[in-house]
Amino acid sequence: MRRRPARWLLVAAIPLVAACGAGHAEEAPPTSTTSPAHFPSLIEQPSKKTSVTVQSVVDVRTVRLSDGTEFKINGLAAPDDCWAEAATTFARTMLLDKPVEPTASGSLRLADSTDYAVVAVELGMTRNESADDRALKEAEATAAAKRLGRWGPPCVKPSTSTAPPPAPGTTSTTTPKPKPVPGCAVNYHVTDVWPGGFRTDVTIYNTGNTEVNGWTLQWKFASGQRINEMWNATPKQSGADVQATAVSYNQVIPAGESLLMGFTGSSGNTNADPRSFSLNGLACTLRA
Repeated sequence: MRRRPARWLLVAAIPLVAACGAGHAEEAPPTSTTSPAHFPSLIEQPSKKTSVTVQSVVDVRTVRLSDGTEFKINGLAAPDDCWAEAATTFARTMLLDKPVEPTASGSLRLADSTDYAVVAVELGMTRNESADDRALKEAEATAAAKRLGRWGPPCVKPSTSTAPPPAPGTTSTTTPKPKPVPGCAVNYHVTDVWPGGFRTDVTIYNTGNTEVNGWTLQWKFASGQRINEMWNATPKQSGADVQATAVSYNQVIPAGESLLMGFTGSSGNTNADPRSFSLNGLACTLRA
């Protein structure tokens, strides 16, 4: 069984507050005026649990629920233009028609209690706009360090160095560019599992010296798994054989850069990782 990724939980501060009163047994017990409601900034205030699903997705941070309300998820910035379509596709995959638990503090919990906002930021779908939320700040730092989503191309251009043009009257002695050598690597990482299902992140690395323009990643499942929903790529499956093809906004993977896609799937008692991948028909290496 794979370990689930770390979940970021709000730290309840009530024990700390109570500890401050240690050693004062002679004081009268606190009245209702000292209830936890006096510490709204420290305590998660869940709303009444209701059976609601996401009826439609406006964008990566705004959804309409089955009870007719429009819910804006706290802590998420407006999507960047360069990644808005990808972020909305991600949100639809993660949320549409799924049971959720909105809270009074503006967070959105998935069926397994995952905080949707943390997942969205950690995968680079949008920025964090909360100055006080440690989990979201750390999630953004992770996405930026890995250049995921809006932290990579096309939102962030790879740094390039160009030689200055030759002086007038001189002949350029620039060495011809080396012949492109195709190459790729793949990291296949199961991020969550539950009875009969799983969620996976797939990172494609362009290890060649020329950009990939238009791509299809292929692999073969070993344990009868089936793709349910995929984001940042279009799936096609025939038996064990799977193809994930670029969508309109992520056709290009610059040389030396990477691209993240992912999917949810169904599985039986075993869920073995694929052991070989190919990009546009060329074999890729596996990367941990």
